[in-house]
Amino acid sequence: MKFTLRQLEFFIALAQTKQISKAATRCHISQSSMTVAMRNLEEALNSQLFLRKPRGVQLTPSGERFLLHARKIISDSQHAIEDLQYQPELAAGELTIGIAKTLAAYLLPAIISEVEQHFPLMTLRFVEDDPAELIQQLRDKMLAFALVLTSNIIHDAGLNVETFIRSQRRLWVSQGHPLLNQPAIKLADIAGVPFIMLDTDKYPDVICQHWQAKGGQPNVTFTTTSFETVRSLVAKGRGVTILSDLVYRPWSLEGLRVMRKTIEDSATYMDVGAVLLQGKPLAESERMVLDYLRGIIIRLDDNA
Repeated sequence: MKFTLRQLEFFIALAQTKQISKAATRCHISQSSMTVAMRNLEEALNSQLFLRKPRGVQLTPSGERFLLHARKIISDSQHAIEDLQYQPELAAGELTIGIAKTLAAYLLPAIISEVEQHFPLMTLRFVEDDPAELIQQLRDKMLAFALVLTSNIIHDAGLNVETFIRSQRRLWVSQGHPLLNQPAIKLADIAGVPFIMLDTDKYPDVICQHWQAKGGQPNVTFTTTSFETVRSLVAKGRGVTILSDLVYRPWSLEGLRVMRKTIEDSATYMDVGAVLLQGKPLAESERMVLDYLRGIIIRLDDNA
C-alpha cells in the first residue's frame, strides 16, 4: 500500500469541497488528474473513499475514517518541516488571555502545548468564562485580549473585534437517520425532530433567533452544557443538533457514528477570533502571541 502526500492533499480538498471541479481548482490541477489521483488512492488503500453522486461526491464511512488519518499525516509532515526551521521566541513576561467556553473545550487542548513551546520564556495564563464576563475583564484591564466567538458578542465602539475564521454550522445526526435519505435537507425538515441543545456561549440565543427568522423554532427536548453529551445523544439517535465544523468529531465516546449534513436553506456560522480593548495597543510580546494564535486557529479550521 503506497500513496503520496500530494494524493492526500487532493483527497482532503475533495472531502472539503465535495466536487471534483472545485477540488481540482483548489489544487491547481485538471479535473481528470483529480479523478485519476482519487482512483489510484482508492486502489492503493483497497477501499472506497467516496460515493459518486450526480451533484458531487460524498465520503463513505471508510473515507470519513481515513480523512482523520490523512489530516494528521499532512499536519505531522508540515510540523516536521517547521521543526527543522524552528526557533523559539525569546520574548519574556506574563500574559493573561481570556477564552470562551466553547474554545476552551475544543481549541485549548489542541494549542496550549504548541504555544508554550513557541514562547518558552513567557508565562501564559488562560481564563475561561462567559463572553460578557470576558469583555468586562477586558475593560477592567485584567486581560490582554480574549479569544471568543465573535459572532455571539455585541460589537460596540469600545471594542476592537477581529474574526479569524468562519466555521459553518451543519446538521449532526446519527448513522442511519431517516434525514440522511433526503437528497436535500431544509430547516423545516428538522422542526419536528427532537433537538439536543448545547447551552454555552449564548449559542441557544443565536440558533433560536436564526430559526425564528426562518419562521420556525427547534423542538428542544434536552439542553446540556456538555459537548460530549450532545454528541452521544445524537449518535444514539435520541435527537439531532446543529453545530459548527470546528467542534465536529465523527465518533462519540461509545464509538457510535455522528454524521453531518449541510442544511440547504440555513447558512449560519460560528465566527472565531479575538476581542481587544479599543485604544489600548498591545505590547510587542502580546502582539506576537496573538499573531501566533491566529495562525494556529486558521490551520485548525483548514483541517476541520
